[in-house]
Amino acid sequence: MKEEDVSCDVIDRSVLASLRELQDVGDPDIIAEVGGLFIKHSPDKVNAIIQSVENGDAKGLHMAAHSLKSSSAYVGAMHLSALAKELELMGRSNSLQGAAELAQRLKTEFMLVMAALEKEINEQSKEHL
Repeated sequence: MKEEDVSCDVIDRSVLASLRELQDVGDPDIIAEVGGLFIKHSPDKVNAIIQSVENGDAKGLHMAAHSLKSSSAYVGAMHLSALAKELELMGRSNSLQGAAELAQRLKTEFMLVMAALEKEINEQSKEHL
């Protein structure tokens, strides 16, 4: 599978297209802004999810997964958002059976999303040069 194919599978391009519609002429690139914020803040959320699972902290898992669920959907990372939602529900129901495996799947998906977003931001910056 080519790198481009992975990007398409990991990031829903229709979400990015919707964000681009909000772009005002002369403003900084909206994908770079939103994607940059995700890249900056989401690693802490993923780490909080992993730590919460390792510590058996259902409430911490619920809170961290909820936050990642929303922000990942906003950048079009729908599969990542769905994994975060599953973990959020596990935390909310205080049922962590299977959470460690799911958290590892989330971490793997997260790495793909980060690479796809960085690629998208780099491509956008090249187009604006």
